[in-house]
Amino acid sequence: MVHLSEMLNVPVLDAAGVRLGRLHDVLLDSQRSHIEAIVLRGRGGSRRAAWSEVETFSPLARKVVLREGAVPAPYEDGSDLLHLRRDLLDKQIIDVHGKRVVKVNDIRLEMSGGAMLLRQIEVGLAGAVRRLLAGVASPTLVRRLAEGLSERGIPWDYVALVEPGTARIRLKVHQQLARMHPADLADILEDLGRVERTSVVSSLDPETAAQALSEADPSVQTSVVEGIQPGLAADILEEMQPDEAADILGDLSEKHSRAVLDAMEEEEAGEVRELMSFKEDSAGGLMTSDFFRARSEWTVAVTLAELRKVDPDLIGELDEIPVVEGDDRLVGVAPLVRLVRANGDECVTAVMRREARAVTPATSFKDVVERFEKYHLRALMVVDEFSRLVGLISIEDVFSHLVGED
Repeated sequence: MVHLSEMLNVPVLDAAGVRLGRLHDVLLDSQRSHIEAIVLRGRGGSRRAAWSEVETFSPLARKVVLREGAVPAPYEDGSDLLHLRRDLLDKQIIDVHGKRVVKVNDIRLEMSGGAMLLRQIEVGLAGAVRRLLAGVASPTLVRRLAEGLSERGIPWDYVALVEPGTARIRLKVHQQLARMHPADLADILEDLGRVERTSVVSSLDPETAAQALSEADPSVQTSVVEGIQPGLAADILEEMQPDEAADILGDLSEKHSRAVLDAMEEEEAGEVRELMSFKEDSAGGLMTSDFFRARSEWTVAVTLAELRKVDPDLIGELDEIPVVEGDDRLVGVAPLVRLVRANGDECVTAVMRREARAVTPATSFKDVVERFEKYHLRALMVVDEFSRLVGLISIEDVFSHLVGED
């Protein structure tokens, strides 16, 4: 077992004992966890030697000796290899198992069959002591001082990089983060700084990023959208509910908001612009325009079949389905309980309740809350002056607004 802090700045010698420079960095194939090369610095600049060219590796004896005939090549950055010193040491990483952001104090490596493998990232006090005293005290003394201190390590398989450098590493990060619950990923985004948040979100696909941002604090949502390119922001906001996208864009500068809207698809942008035109503390400012509705001519069987095709996010915790006719004029609501119990051949209007308890976009937030409390609603329909269904307010929208006011 050896730690990266013990390796750095160790003299590198050729087979004849001539000093070539000092070990400056270690290059890792992040997929196989194998050390592929070392980077040494000397008077001739930075050079690179493959790990297979290393004959003797002894950090405790403070030397690295290359094999006979090994000639380090000029160092050129641009490979897919991860630089342990540059990319990991003292950097923030994501512990995808513990669902937290931590700082890398040291890196533990092990020899196995002639190969050097990265085993785990050290985030405990022992690693911090080794890092602090590296090059100041002898490796033997440093190891003795670190004994008994907390050794907190994270296996490499559970590590996601905050600033992924290459396409291959970025793929690994996305695969790891995409498996996390959106709420956990949102917590991680909140723990990161502005630049790191932007880097992480940029490594995710739009759907995963949208789910995480939906769970994040409004200030974090604004920070992320401001920090990424308008095109990427548009892709992410298109995956969110229109009312959520409108809330985020409403917190941006007019110039930035316009740039993102211009990058969105015309239909989605139109919905968001309409929602942004309403006052924030009105029904129009709370509602979403993206939701499921049944047509009055549908049978119960058709309604349930169409309902199964819908994205679960559009249904949420609804217990009633709005029913519309013609140009989306609201004619009633169909309780889900009645739908699942009714004969499939029956018309959906036969099981609906014609009293829809709808409000208009101009209805105040206070009146919306009173309507929810009075009728114990989980969703409230919003109609225009012609009784056309234009939006829906969920109980979650109400809670989110109440929390935002606090």
